[in-house]
Amino acid sequence: MKDSTQNSGSFELKKRIGLWGGVALTTGAVVGTGIFVSPVGVLRSVQGSIGLSLVIWVVCGLIAILSALCYCELGTTFGASGGDFNNFNLAYGPVVAFMYAWTNFMVLLGGAASAQIFSRYLVSPFYGEGCVPAESVIKIFAAVLLMVIGYINCKSVKVSVKVEIAFAVAKFLAMLIIGVGGIVSLIRGNSTGLYNFETAFSSQSMKSITASHIGQACYQGLFPYNGWSVLTTVTEEIRDMKRNLPRACIISVTVVIAMYLLVNVGYFSVLSVDEMLTTKAVGVVFANKILGPIAWFVPLAVCLSTIGNLNGAYLSVARSPFVAARAGLMPKILSMIHVEYYTPAPAIITNCVVTAIYVCIGDFDTLIYAFGFTSWVFYGLSAGSVLILRWKMPNLPRPYKVPWPIPVLVCIIAGALIVAPFLEHPDPVYFWALGFYAATLLGYFVFIARKVRISCLQKVYVFLQKLLQVAETDFQGYAYQRKSEG
Repeated sequence: MKDSTQNSGSFELKKRIGLWGGVALTTGAVVGTGIFVSPVGVLRSVQGSIGLSLVIWVVCGLIAILSALCYCELGTTFGASGGDFNNFNLAYGPVVAFMYAWTNFMVLLGGAASAQIFSRYLVSPFYGEGCVPAESVIKIFAAVLLMVIGYINCKSVKVSVKVEIAFAVAKFLAMLIIGVGGIVSLIRGNSTGLYNFETAFSSQSMKSITASHIGQACYQGLFPYNGWSVLTTVTEEIRDMKRNLPRACIISVTVVIAMYLLVNVGYFSVLSVDEMLTTKAVGVVFANKILGPIAWFVPLAVCLSTIGNLNGAYLSVARSPFVAARAGLMPKILSMIHVEYYTPAPAIITNCVVTAIYVCIGDFDTLIYAFGFTSWVFYGLSAGSVLILRWKMPNLPRPYKVPWPIPVLVCIIAGALIVAPFLEHPDPVYFWALGFYAATLLGYFVFIARKVRISCLQKVYVFLQKLLQVAETDFQGYAYQRKSEG
């Protein structure tokens, strides 16, 4: 049965996301498992320096909010779903837009990493202290989670947003318990916590830190903040978008920065550096030390947080190939939506399958570094597109206009984060990412520039269209495009 809220007009995506739905969606996409794992990665990267690790968390939060402000201008100016695809197409041309669409679609490393963390927290309590869960068990549970979240997103945008709101409450409650619990323990004179903060900026812990360490720490710290641009991927589904998009972004990222600092202070108030560096589930270790018989709540909250995070990611990531396919740069089947549920089901299902493959072949640290590298290539291009489009399209109405030094600064930061890994001990995963970019260029030349077609694909599209009950939308182009053409 069709949703009663559907109108009898055009067959398109429907506007079902309001301000607080947008806040829940953004915080849901940002706050996942990273804050329950990345504190260990940040601390390890800065050689155990507690003070510097807290500074890294603040810096990463500021970088996130600066980048989010750039996305606010792009999103409110064009009103186009699909994230960076549309502004890349306008600023840099179809080649870069094609590379973005395929990379964003195929390199789904963030979701794979989050799913693995979900599984680790889910099964760890059943193995007992000191026992390490088998990797095969972790990957099986991760794959099952991906399928369930994919089904929810295929079924209903409304249900997906409600899931975000419900799990946003659970994850913020968990962060409050960790932060407040740790601070209470510190006030009561916890010797470990007092020592941690007394020696937070000791020269002994900071003397061996290099620029490469700082870069690795930023990758680890930025991973939990990733997702600040999620609303620009569902712009066409936001009510009163020109007001609600920037308000939701700014509210969400500001709250997340404060909560992340609170959680880190909570950890350092209870756990020693050695205890943090020797665990992959720092939240579980914290809970066992401070919560006693209700320690099970933290692993449960982490699992709920992961579900919300992946749900938000599915809402956003699937819209990019949907919009790219609508523009003719990806397979036609991905541009279709379900005839009953008005969701881009083919794109969501393909997203689920690709992410599950990464779960099976990748480990967490490798996924984070690869994800960070590929993400910041496009974050830098996105910030640059703000300035380029102001020059190319100066008369276009911009409901929200970010001060020009901000996109310049984001471009510089992105450049540093892209170059830094190659300066010292470059990981092969970065070259793998560069190879993927080269492969997308070859794909553009063959299938777009040369217009090579595979004859059997049309029959496959028809079969999948019937199987998935999907159809093309009545989309006629964005408002600014129709205006310029008229």
